[in-house]
Amino acid sequence: MGNVQHKTIPLKLKRLAPDHERFLWALSIVQSRSVNLKLRMGAFLQDANVLVPYADMLNHSPDANCFLHWRFKDRMVEVMIKAGRAVKKGDEMTIDYMSGVNSSFMERYGFSSPTNPWELINFSSDAKIHLDSFLSVFNIAGLHDELYHNAALTSGENNFVDGGVVAAARTLPTWSEGDVPAIPSLERKSAQALQEECHTMLESFSTTIQQDQEILDSDGHIRRTREIAIKYRLHRKLLLQKIIDALDIYQDKILF
Repeated sequence: MGNVQHKTIPLKLKRLAPDHERFLWALSIVQSRSVNLKLRMGAFLQDANVLVPYADMLNHSPDANCFLHWRFKDRMVEVMIKAGRAVKKGDEMTIDYMSGVNSSFMERYGFSSPTNPWELINFSSDAKIHLDSFLSVFNIAGLHDELYHNAALTSGENNFVDGGVVAAARTLPTWSEGDVPAIPSLERKSAQALQEECHTMLESFSTTIQQDQEILDSDGHIRRTREIAIKYRLHRKLLLQKIIDALDIYQDKILF
């Protein structure tokens, strides 16, 4: 069977690598370590994937303190510190890989993030909460696809707002009709319905959040692939729990 499969490899692939396994290895390196940049080629600005030594070792953060800059005049890639940010000695330098959900991060880069503001949960019920009212509880503003937390409006004592809450604002079924206010009784009913669905999704897992954390903490010889899978599963549960907690705060602060 091995010889038959090898003969069916397209001619173009044979020219790129001596065998099928080498080609898949090279492809995985490009997919997981390449950097997406916009390059100006003559009069055209186009997307490009480039492999940059050292820069491809920078870890991802949705709140990255650095970014990559293409210097066209001498065809160099620079690691630039974002305006208003400072990187002290010993601090990790991070970049934002892309605005993707954890499943995309896991498939391409082999990790997931517990504070990914782009993570999504699919709800099946018809329950919806008022978008503007929910955002006001956590001082979250911006367009629905470009939400951010206005930390300047808080005293810094409430650390509940992170990527998970911004993700909750994106993923929750919402409604908004301009200046039409929320009706407290209907909002409470919708919030409780969404919480119940989150609890149902949590109960569908074979383990709990605590059990997943215990596995990660206790098993020193856990295989890398198993560790990634458990972390991904744990991060899904943490987002569900974050949504449940956010809806509790929403009901407590807005509704009466």
